[in-house]
Amino acid sequence: MRRVVFAVILCLAVVWPGASLTAAGDPSDTVIADALVVGNPTLRASLERIHRGSALWRAELERAARTGRRVVVLSADQVRVTDGDEAGEAFAFDAGLLAEVSIIAGTGSRVDAVLVAVNVRLLDEAHQRLGLPWSARNADLDRIVVHEVYGHALPYLLAGDVSGRCADPQKNERAVDACAIRRENAVRAELGLGRRADSGLLSLALARY
Repeated sequence: MRRVVFAVILCLAVVWPGASLTAAGDPSDTVIADALVVGNPTLRASLERIHRGSALWRAELERAARTGRRVVVLSADQVRVTDGDEAGEAFAFDAGLLAEVSIIAGTGSRVDAVLVAVNVRLLDEAHQRLGLPWSARNADLDRIVVHEVYGHALPYLLAGDVSGRCADPQKNERAVDACAIRRENAVRAELGLGRRADSGLLSLALARY
């Protein structure tokens, strides 16, 4: 079974378990999100944009914070994976993936935390090749983060075990009916990020070009 190794978790500038997001600009403008630990400034900025714009997001993070469980949001270059036991060789995050969610399991079916890894470098390179404006990149990053954190990770935190799985579309299931995409679309609507109706990348700005 594949395992996630926290390659740089000890280097994060946040404190477990009472992490907070500090908004840029006015130092008094602080967004508290005790259910989130974030280890990358680009991802921090995305989380702050989403937090400011979505009441659904804020309400669910408050509920999740009361559980004591956490979502750890890292960039792909901060993550290593291994196959097999802990002595196995560690590999870099799959360079062809934009994002992935991994549960950090406790005893039995319990979920203690969820890791969200986002390939910020791959997203940036795709946007740069296409010559898209920076605003399009930020919007795509926010779409990805909403899907992974709100669509997949937070249901695990709220359930506290693997029964919280909120899946992507299954065979013969319409994308808009899938649990993760229904949740994603609710927050997208609040943020003005459009509606996702596919199981791939077609709703991202980079796909339209």
